[in-house]
Amino acid sequence: MESTHTALTPLLIVAADHQGANRLISSLRQERLPLRAANALSEGELTRLLSQEQWDVLVCFDNGHISLDRVLVLCQQQDQYFPLILVSTREPVLDPLPLFRQGVHDCVHGEDSRYLPLAVLRASHQQLLQRQLRKLELNQQELEKRHDLLLSTSTTPVGYLQDGVHLYCNYEYARFFGYDTAATAQVKPFLNLVSVAERERLKAVMRQAAEQEQTLTVQALRADGSELAAELQLVPVDYHGKACLQVRVAAAAGNPAYSETVTRLNNQDLVTRVFNRTHFVGLLEAAIRKAVQHGNFSTLIVVEIADFDDVQTAIGSSDANFLLNDIAHFLQDVATGDKVVGRLEAAQFGLLLDDGNPDVTLQLTTLVKERCNSYLSAAMPNSLTLQCHVGMTLVNGHASNSDTLLLRARNWLVPTAIESGQQTRMVEATTPNAGDMLDYLTLAVAERRFTLYFQPIVHIRGGGNHGYEVLIRMLDREGNEIRPGGFLPLAILNGMGEAIDRMVASLVISSVTIATNNDTLVVNITSNTLASPTFLPWLSEQLAQHRFPAGRLVLDLSEIDFHANIASAYDFCQNAVELGLRIAISHFGTAVDAFSILGRVRPGFVTLDESVVRDIVYSNQQKLSVQQLITALHANGTLVGAPQVEDMDVLPVLWGVGADFVQGYCLQAPTKDMNYAFVQEEEITLSALPQ
Repeated sequence: MESTHTALTPLLIVAADHQGANRLISSLRQERLPLRAANALSEGELTRLLSQEQWDVLVCFDNGHISLDRVLVLCQQQDQYFPLILVSTREPVLDPLPLFRQGVHDCVHGEDSRYLPLAVLRASHQQLLQRQLRKLELNQQELEKRHDLLLSTSTTPVGYLQDGVHLYCNYEYARFFGYDTAATAQVKPFLNLVSVAERERLKAVMRQAAEQEQTLTVQALRADGSELAAELQLVPVDYHGKACLQVRVAAAAGNPAYSETVTRLNNQDLVTRVFNRTHFVGLLEAAIRKAVQHGNFSTLIVVEIADFDDVQTAIGSSDANFLLNDIAHFLQDVATGDKVVGRLEAAQFGLLLDDGNPDVTLQLTTLVKERCNSYLSAAMPNSLTLQCHVGMTLVNGHASNSDTLLLRARNWLVPTAIESGQQTRMVEATTPNAGDMLDYLTLAVAERRFTLYFQPIVHIRGGGNHGYEVLIRMLDREGNEIRPGGFLPLAILNGMGEAIDRMVASLVISSVTIATNNDTLVVNITSNTLASPTFLPWLSEQLAQHRFPAGRLVLDLSEIDFHANIASAYDFCQNAVELGLRIAISHFGTAVDAFSILGRVRPGFVTLDESVVRDIVYSNQQKLSVQQLITALHANGTLVGAPQVEDMDVLPVLWGVGADFVQGYCLQAPTKDMNYAFVQEEEITLSALPQ
């Protein structure tokens, strides 16, 4: 019998001695079965082998040192379930029926029997088929998940019926019939979605559709009681293993009023009646084209309600929807001139202003806060307060695409992290008068009213250079420190980012003592600097003047800024590397085409976006995704770091998925001194931790 196996078959043998096991192995190899075999002579050895590896087949000789009953118990204890073949050396042959009831797969008399190799081959082949079947099942499950994902994001209204009951329907299907959510529409009997006069006819067509595809036009009955002509396409399909009907819905031909209604509804968020994400993004793309082609600037503002899940729990879903509706309409009224308001996520709105004035943006922040606080003063429990965070970015000729702009706006959300013991909490920066803030920012730059902080970056795999990220604080008139979230967005909007970057680099180069260590210093670079032809020549002069090693300095570019200034960013990186500087990419993994950067730029390392590693401890799927991302980056020769690590429990998980370095409050909060006690044995320490 010739085997079709190509991989080695893991075979576990329990025999009295190695001679018997070797005879079995020799006979199996004569049958051309590729083997990787082991023989257990004692209970301890069997337990060890069962715990270390997954086996395909177990052959147990009844003249060995371990009884069949004990072998079965040990396999069960180790969660090992595979065909067990008993080789009986006794006379007469034991009755096989009780053995089969115990869990024995096959019983062979005599180790020299020609049947034994065939029994092992058959059992091995059975295991191979089982693995292939399991793989097919997993592939089927993955296909079903992808199918459901495509349905959920499809613009075509689709539902699945079994005996007139919805098994599933997507959001567009629900919206077609006037319901806020798919879950609300899904509990409705299908017949209740058409007019009463049409139901008997629809029943007859549904019976026909179980055998052959059917199409008919009916009067759809919407949630508000109105009727609209709709075309239904009923197709017999299999959905998650169940025979059912797929229902595709479209506006009936020759109904312009309805077509107009459908177009409006397709562009509208049902809860707030402002534009939905799809339509808003389309308008944002149009604004980008306008800026690129005609130089017309506009401003994108993102307004996000913090901790909205807590709000929903506290006041209920209905009142939370009323809140969202009020905020949406307030955003429509708050700004003058041409504006577009859309709902981007559950508690996040976008505002597109045909205006590039930062005064409007900052005034809007204040107004939103005031209105929300006023609205919630009566509705919210005393223990819960609501905050609206506002982020902004210019839509100008350097904009690349809508995803990049939305990421940039969210990156500049007003709340910033502040130190609070071992944790990070979110607070809102105060918003002074825009004109006053701009004036003071200009004065602060002129007077160099800034100070530096350093947060350690620790390699956890051993052998790598440690380092610090350089952080900046602006000092107000009283000497209080203002974090970057309070001034840097305004600085960038007004083209002052390069001046601040020069300030940071100058302070680092001139004030940091060149010690015997080789600690890396990571300096963040703004989008203003990426487009500057003079920054790198200036930096080269500073390095030479102060005899500061260029290789010790790392220029950190945000992935968002990189994609927003793609042409100048490539040139910047190339020139920086020629000067001996190193490049890092932060907030990596949020862009759709994140790896396109690595095609032309070879950064020394990248830092994953905090959203990418979020919940990695609690989600196996997220852990797998991060591990795959890190593996791909390592294949590109890039080291990978994780930021904002606040909990020591995350460290062994990050080590397990392949991260090279970490940074966060669990190690040390930013300080004015580079005083972290780096240890060279991090790898040993971390590898010993439970994963």
